[in-house]
Amino acid sequence: MHDHGFQDPKQVRLSAAHKKGSETEGNKETSSLDCNTSPPRLSVKLPKLRDLPRTSKPWTEAELPIDILLLTVEECEFLSCFFYLCKPFKSYHKDTGYVFFGTMGGGDNSKLKVALMSCAEGSAVPKGSLTVVKNAVRVLRPKAVFSVGSCIGLNSEKAKLGDVIVSSKLTTPVYTTPVSRDIGYIITNVADGWHAPLKKPDEWEVKVHRDGNVLSQSLAASFGWRHEDIIQKYPEAIAVETEGEGVFAAAHDVNVEWVLVKGVASYGDGSHSDAWKSFGSIMAASLVDNFLGDHVIFEEWSHCNQDPLYRQLDEKITRTVDKVEELKQELKSQRKKEG
Repeated sequence: MHDHGFQDPKQVRLSAAHKKGSETEGNKETSSLDCNTSPPRLSVKLPKLRDLPRTSKPWTEAELPIDILLLTVEECEFLSCFFYLCKPFKSYHKDTGYVFFGTMGGGDNSKLKVALMSCAEGSAVPKGSLTVVKNAVRVLRPKAVFSVGSCIGLNSEKAKLGDVIVSSKLTTPVYTTPVSRDIGYIITNVADGWHAPLKKPDEWEVKVHRDGNVLSQSLAASFGWRHEDIIQKYPEAIAVETEGEGVFAAAHDVNVEWVLVKGVASYGDGSHSDAWKSFGSIMAASLVDNFLGDHVIFEEWSHCNQDPLYRQLDEKITRTVDKVEELKQELKSQRKKEG
């Protein structure tokens, strides 16, 4: 997520008005508008780059196909998602680069297989979301792609700092499209049972906007635009980011589900805060982890390039392999006893 140098006159007027109010009300409202205000304390501690695995495991240890691909851009976005991966490890493939594998959601026997990757900022740029997702879905064959991280809020009255935007629609300079079909059926319940990872949850409410219209626009396309011009041209948009168009294009071409889940980290006034960027990212990652906990809903979804007619055969093969391994263990134990 990057700031575009826009300035929202409404935000400036609101901030000025509240400075004239009582100290209590002013601090409370400013905290929802001003990036210079520290975000609420988290109940979790994010890992550092030094906590990531140093060496890679052989690609053969990755259980393919995966269920969910998580795509991030910023370091804090990647680390936020990595925090929620169970038993993570990294591997390398010449067509994808580094991929971090793990599981998320459900119990030990029902967790979804997840891959976590990073891309460059933007869609149609080298190593941007379009290229990375296209290569990843071909190799990893996920059921869905989640673009997770932070975004720029377009209107402080619609979404405050730290709120999470779930894209029900994606708008670009050329078109507007609804989120993919199966995701669209379930995002209205994406926040069911979710508790924001806050040290003092009663002091701050993180709202989940499940009907967000997200504007995806490259920095080059945004150059020279004022914030008020963006709002006037795209009045339905609630936030702006730069990777969604590529995610949609790559996923749509291979009939893979997709969605954007982004935490509001700044507004279009040119100000930004690394603290709010991290806060928005961890809120988004936490929501995704909660969402994937309802693993049952993903069981009938098809993997990329998988004909539904062959899905049952794949499941039978998997069960057979598991049974063979189980028999091997039983035979090994029996021989041990006899020996």
